[in-house]
Amino acid sequence: MWDKAALEAALKPVVEFQQKNNVHIYLGEFSAIRWAPDGSACRYLKDLIDIFESRGWDWTYHAFREWQGWSAEHGPDKADTKPAAQQTDREKLLREWYVKNQKPQW
Repeated sequence: MWDKAALEAALKPVVEFQQKNNVHIYLGEFSAIRWAPDGSACRYLKDLIDIFESRGWDWTYHAFREWQGWSAEHGPDKADTKPAAQQTDREKLLREWYVKNQKPQW
């Protein structure tokens, strides 16, 4: 089972690498298939983003409008290949985090 505790345990080597080498961490191309059962796609994404943000890591959701299977704009019905009429829970989650982005200070 991949709950938040299991994800934190799996990412422990990354934390150790970051601390040992004093480096910044970037996580790219993570996602969850939109038809995962019982809303688990949103829970999985939330758990990962919470972990990433608590560590100050940068991240990129995969993928925006590339394939409807990963799309946060499509609902959980695998057979429905059109974007949802309302924002999905996954889209709301991502948008909540996106608005917190700040322009880098160069």
